[in-house]
Amino acid sequence: VNDISGAIAAAVEQQTATTNEIGRNVQEAAKASSEITHSIQSVARTSREAAQGARETQKAAQLLTELSTNMQRILSGFRF
Repeated sequence: VNDISGAIAAAVEQQTATTNEIGRNVQEAAKASSEITHSIQSVARTSREAAQGARETQKAAQLLTELSTNMQRILSGFRF
């Protein structure tokens, strides 16, 4: 009986240690998932900002084109 009790106690202790290890691994996985989510959100935010910057650059280029066209039209009226 003592041997069986000792074996059961050892098995329970081993299962407890294994369960604790699984719990730690799950916590680490959850932390890693959270960090990945944060990184993805950061990439998405940066992408939106880059897209906004590209739209603003396009608008500025269009304005410069219009100004250049107007300047050429005005200067074409002068004789050198």
